[in-house]
Amino acid sequence: MAVLSWLAILVAVVLVTIGAVYQFVLPELFPFWILKAQKHSKPHVVMQSYAGRTVLITGAHGAFGSRAAKLFKDADTLVLIDLLDCTALKEAIEAECDAESKSRPTIIAWTVNMMSYASCAELGSKIKTLRSLDHALLTAGILSFGRRESPEGWETSMQINYLSTALVALLILPALKSSPSNPNPPVLTLTTSFGIYPASPTMSNTSRSGSYLKHITRKDRFSIAQMQEHMYGKSKICLLYFARELAARITAAQQANGKTDLPVVTITSGDPGPAWTALTQPNQEKLVPRLIQNYGSRDPQYGATSLVNSVSVGAKYHGSILTDNMKSLPHPSFMERGSGHRYQQRVWDETRQELEANVPDIKAVYATLEAC
Repeated sequence: MAVLSWLAILVAVVLVTIGAVYQFVLPELFPFWILKAQKHSKPHVVMQSYAGRTVLITGAHGAFGSRAAKLFKDADTLVLIDLLDCTALKEAIEAECDAESKSRPTIIAWTVNMMSYASCAELGSKIKTLRSLDHALLTAGILSFGRRESPEGWETSMQINYLSTALVALLILPALKSSPSNPNPPVLTLTTSFGIYPASPTMSNTSRSGSYLKHITRKDRFSIAQMQEHMYGKSKICLLYFARELAARITAAQQANGKTDLPVVTITSGDPGPAWTALTQPNQEKLVPRLIQNYGSRDPQYGATSLVNSVSVGAKYHGSILTDNMKSLPHPSFMERGSGHRYQQRVWDETRQELEANVPDIKAVYATLEAC
């Protein structure tokens, strides 16, 4: 009887543990149901036509960006931005239009070095010349398991995936203006990732003095939290914090008296889901990332389609995380706690300090976001 009693207790403990893991741990660190839903989903482009509109894509040479660009081929103007030359993509889109007897869009190809604030600022000057901008999709990013630092002094994932992307988003903001054929506010979409979940415990404590962003990206070979494998997820967490804060500040600024110089825009975060691409190929060398990638990966065409939909939504999706066919995902639980809001404010404040110090012209954009 004693053995049976201990066995019953053991079974009960195991069941309670499993239940706790499923209820508390998995939603925080590995909500596999998001991957499962994306893997078996086959999204389609919801918007019937982009005729008369202007579309801008960063990371246009990448797997998602290049495929998204072809889905926008009926736009009036298509702006392709990447470090690499996009001439081949431009010619491929034009060839597809010719084969389908459709009008070619005006395709503008610009280059930018996301490792350099000066290059991003130069891109911002070019963006100002656009007469309208209906859809801006920011897909540029890197995944690196070898630590390097940018010329600006930041770990490269943080530089490209977060700081420079945030800078480009702010530079785009004043240029967002709907074309006459577009009844909805223009949309700016930043790309997020499932990688935010397993990286969330490594974001450390905001009570430390000094730079929080420098602290979470510091080089420390004795710290598990500072392993290079976490840097991609960390950079994407910062970007999601930035996107949510930006959306909230746009809403507040537009509602405040006298704030009329900021255009009415919609800010979203798009989750394309995992796919084996040139970006994610380094995961092949790592056991756990490879297993995760294999579990959820699908054709990158579906991810590109999902991003196209994310940047094509109406104002009701302002501030949302979007996945396939404009389905909204809740913000991660670690963002919804009080600590998450403190992290968000710290990230916003330090990012502003960094960008204003290196790109003085950005001060005017931040000024429009200050609700009185």
